[in-house]
Amino acid sequence: MDAAILHESSPSRAGLAMADVAERVISPAEFQRLLVSHRRMIRLDRRADRMRGLQDVETGEVFLIEERRLLEGRR
Repeated sequence: MDAAILHESSPSRAGLAMADVAERVISPAEFQRLLVSHRRMIRLDRRADRMRGLQDVETGEVFLIEERRLLEGRR
């Protein structure tokens, strides 16, 4: 599902503009830690850019990783 579709259906904080959302590219290990953390996350993939992402429901922070990097440690 593309980020635009998820953004429309995902919960957001009142008054939080998309431009104000902190985004950062993270390591595979950090992505895995976020997946199993107690933080409430939703998927926020950008397939056109080949990026996989998670968005923190509470803060709006977006954590991105290049999809090819997700499998680097499994080879």
